[in-house]
Amino acid sequence: MENISAIVGSNLAALRKAKGMTQQELALEVHYSDKSISKWELGYSTPSVDVLMDFAAYFGVSLEYLVTEHGEGEAKELLDANAAKDPITANKFSILGLTVMVVILIDLSIFFSELFFRKTPADYNVYSILPWMVPASCIIAALEVRAFFHNRIAVTVLGSAFVWSLLLCFCLQFAVFSATTEGIWVVLFIGIPIQVILILLANWKKTAKKTKTPSK
Repeated sequence: MENISAIVGSNLAALRKAKGMTQQELALEVHYSDKSISKWELGYSTPSVDVLMDFAAYFGVSLEYLVTEHGEGEAKELLDANAAKDPITANKFSILGLTVMVVILIDLSIFFSELFFRKTPADYNVYSILPWMVPASCIIAALEVRAFFHNRIAVTVLGSAFVWSLLLCFCLQFAVFSATTEGIWVVLFIGIPIQVILILLANWKKTAKKTKTPSK
């Protein structure tokens, strides 16, 4: 039988990766240092029972699962199955969807109020209001995905969509209200360094605070 430390370490690493988390992010969630988590995942030592119980509760698995060898991809399937049954996860998706819907409805309300109820200049393009729902929805979704699911890839994608759609909306708005649009599209180049920063932040190594002393 494979060494129990190696089995536990392999299971912890598989569960962490299935949630799309780094060791630093997991450390912040379970309140152990990232160095301890790295040591456990590599099989250098075995966590005590109370530490295993903390991990089991966090990932929604049994102690038996953590000390039993499993096939590749089984952790992802188990977490997906647990998430489908978890009403809290369902509520998070509902909150995310409702929030984005509220942003869209606010934008549409402003659009229709401008279109039908306000006297605006003949050269005013009321349709320029509509594109702003995109960056607004993206930034709200990015913040909630980060808070609810800790998915760095999704947050980076949504953050990127926010930056580029915001810059594009600015250019379109300027084109609507200004007679001179020469050179305005150069503003889009600002998105390049911002995009690089977002990618770097997605891979930033956070320093976890050690709030518990793990047992060896």
